Amino acid sequence: NRSAAITGVVRDNREAYEGCLFLCIRGARADGHDFANKAYDAGAACCLAERPLDEPKGPYVLVASTLAAVRALGAYYRSLFDIPVIGVTGSVGKTTAKEMTAAVLSQKFNVLKTSANLNNELGVPLTLLSMGEAHEAAVIEMGISEFGEMSRIAEMVRPDICLMTVIGHSHLEALGDLDGVLRAKSEVFRYMDQDDL
Repeated sequence: NRSAAITGVVRDNREAYEGCLFLCIRGARADGHDFANKAYDAGAACCLAERPLDEPKGPYVLVASTLAAVRALGAYYRSLFDIPVIGVTGSVGKTTAKEMTAAVLSQKFNVLKTSANLNNELGVPLTLLSMGEAHEAAVIEMGISEFGEMSRIAEMVRPDICLMTVIGHSHLEALGDLDGVLRAKSEVFRYMDQDDL
């Protein structure tokens, strides 16, 4: 009966390190399940998988959906922190607004911010799971391309403040028109404390 502290979460076996949790995710070009043993070789403590692993070199947790499981982990982990969380969304300018907000807050606080473009249903929980005891605020970028996606992201983030940049002509193939973009982005408000609105 083994137990180990998980020191972080990765989705690419080339980024695996001692004590991490490796997410076995099926992609368009590669299946992360095929790289589990490389993650173990790099020091991964455990894998999260949605199918049995072939001759695994370490323990793994079998789930129905790796993406759904990491979203649930992200939401739970976020709930353990009582720090202000700013969610940033919009059709354009999200990354700039996130960087500017984090830069201002960093003058007074230790701030966690979304790195690179980790603003989707996989990137957001990875960002949340990197939150540490030293963080005093978080600025989380939230990108979407379809109805319902903001709800799934905002359910994890539970922002105290939402910064919405611009509602523009983006992802119209799924959202239809500007009203659709606004409706999809506005799903975030259902996951905010009503006292903050």
